[in-house]
Amino acid sequence: MSDRARIAIVEDNAPQRIILARLLESDYEVSAFASGEEFLAAPGDYDIVLLDIEMPGTNGYQTCRLMRSRPGQEGIPVIFVSGHDTTPDRVAAYEAGGDDFVTKPIAANELRHKISATIEHRRQLHELADESSTARGVAFTAMSSMGDLGVVIEFLRHSTAGQDYRSIAEQLLSAMAAWGLNGAVQIRGCSAPLDLSSEGRLSPLQLSVLETLRDIGRIFEMGPRAIINYSHVSLLVENLPRQDPDKVGRLRDHLAVLVESADMRIAGLDAMQQRDQQKAGVGDALSELRSALARANERAQSNRRIGQFHMLEALEQLSHTLGRLGLTENQQSYVEDLVKCTQDDTRHYFDEAAGIETEFAEVIARLEKLSGPDSGY
Repeated sequence: MSDRARIAIVEDNAPQRIILARLLESDYEVSAFASGEEFLAAPGDYDIVLLDIEMPGTNGYQTCRLMRSRPGQEGIPVIFVSGHDTTPDRVAAYEAGGDDFVTKPIAANELRHKISATIEHRRQLHELADESSTARGVAFTAMSSMGDLGVVIEFLRHSTAGQDYRSIAEQLLSAMAAWGLNGAVQIRGCSAPLDLSSEGRLSPLQLSVLETLRDIGRIFEMGPRAIINYSHVSLLVENLPRQDPDKVGRLRDHLAVLVESADMRIAGLDAMQQRDQQKAGVGDALSELRSALARANERAQSNRRIGQFHMLEALEQLSHTLGRLGLTENQQSYVEDLVKCTQDDTRHYFDEAAGIETEFAEVIARLEKLSGPDSGY
């Protein structure tokens, strides 16, 4: 048996079907079908299905749903092919169970990339499922024993202690697992956005749907699938138990509470991060201001000493010179009194300057304390 991946091409247009088969047959084991009915009637197990949407009879969406309903074929990746690429087309493809989406006319390099990426993604999902089955089983057992409200309470208790986006996303997925649900979480905040699914990594179509429907409203349902949106968090649910409407209603309410709580926690984490950044900025600003005030104080002290020295020296020289100017006694007495008053005023101004320098020193001391390592800044 060949080790090459097996691809089924379901395309009603014969030339297009032949082109696709020739394009892929050198790298994969290819089986081509002219209709959805022919594909569903043929035995075979495939690693990936390339499925045209617009076909007569059973269209691509219907074919995918019927294939997904068969035991053992629920997880076969499906890449839908369409001549249209609109939001409703992508949502319908996702709702039908698709994993990716390509638009006609098909670019060969894009198609090869999507196929190889999808096959690799499936391989990684199997590995992650094996690695995480024990951990998720423990979480499921612990949380499911508490009942629906117990899961909510347990999530609220643990989410308040979550210190990063990933821990909150993992707690959401664990809560979903306790209800037997699979899905994906997208967290958008000040830090880099985080995408996480029950299997570890989002499929391309999951990511596309999350990005496309994040602004569609609070809760949007697509058959067994639903998306719940808040400002910082979107939760994608893959397998709501539509056969039990009462349970779906309860789960919808519980999930909304979980997502809203996660959204508030993300907002809180972002606020803490912004506060830390502001504290760091304030600390830097305080350090710069402290240094600037210290330099200004040093210059003020130096200028005061120099100015005081020169001013008093000039007044002293003026006082000695008066006796040699031939002034009358009354004139000399008047000038000496004037010089003395000027000296007193000058000393007063310099004393005030010294007081301002003391205030400068007190401000600098307080800034030193604020910008110190134990200040919180």
